[in-house]
Amino acid sequence: MAKSKKSPAKAIDKPVKDDVIRVRLTSEQKTAIVAAAERDGLELSAWLRQLALRAAGVLPMPADGKGRK
Repeated sequence: MAKSKKSPAKAIDKPVKDDVIRVRLTSEQKTAIVAAAERDGLELSAWLRQLALRAAGVLPMPADGKGRK
């Protein structure tokens, strides 16, 4: 059987996210935050990162001005 000669996929240069921030929350607070991230279709860490970076002025606010995509 002949092997296919596909070239290996190119690695995408993504910044390494290796720093961690810990936050103390009640279970009710975490539930509310996770639900908000899911409503926006994002994982919790991505949603929190996006929210924090917008508040810090690193990312622009979305057109609706509500902090959502």
